[in-house]
Amino acid sequence: MAPKLPVNSLRTTFAIIEEIVDRNGAGIAELAETLEKPKSTVYDHVVSLYELQYLTREDGTYRLTSDFLRLGYWNRYNRTLYQAAINELQRLAADTGEYASLTVEEHGRAVIIATEEGEQAIPVHIFDGLKMNLHTAAPGKAILAFLSPDRVDEIIETHGLPKRTTNTITDRERLDTELERIRADNYALDDEERLTGMRSVAAPVIDRSGRVQGSLSVYGPTNRIDDHLFTEELPDKLLRAANIVEVLLNYD
Repeated sequence: MAPKLPVNSLRTTFAIIEEIVDRNGAGIAELAETLEKPKSTVYDHVVSLYELQYLTREDGTYRLTSDFLRLGYWNRYNRTLYQAAINELQRLAADTGEYASLTVEEHGRAVIIATEEGEQAIPVHIFDGLKMNLHTAAPGKAILAFLSPDRVDEIIETHGLPKRTTNTITDRERLDTELERIRADNYALDDEERLTGMRSVAAPVIDRSGRVQGSLSVYGPTNRIDDHLFTEELPDKLLRAANIVEVLLNYD
């Protein structure tokens, strides 16, 4: 029977993985310096990851292998929500010409698990696996509005309401008012609250038991997402798409 690894050992392993990702590859010395760990400790973790084929090595630089891609792909593909939403996601991207994303909540953060790129989509920092604070963008707010009050309190206590742009909602009372509006309208808006120059609209996906499973969203630049598109056309498109996903998600 394999010995139980100490929690700190696991923390070190994943800190190394995250640092290698952030640096797009790193060596033992720079990892040890950044993480403030002995080189011998970092070496043991890195070599173990390498021998398990989760890292590659070239000229002393370690990078992640495609095994992480395989794990992420199967995690997403086997989600019922993804299977129910992917066709609508593709339709939204084709119809709007912009980015369309499927987002879920994990550990109090919004995580994009699927993104489709329309023909007019501009190259911005939106990709599968992107994590965001829930209050900073439409897809996160669409989820946050339908979580229990206790869960909302817990998330805000843990992650706070950090500012991303001058438009980010950082006041709890204002956020509560915004979430109340989202519950009434069943869609969320993000007017340059996470990315300057970008707007997004999102609709929640609710299962038969009334639990929010995620959200569908469309992102685009403010010069294309005018007020009419922002407050009328896109919300209608997303509400229809979310309704279809909910039907598929709840279908026996």
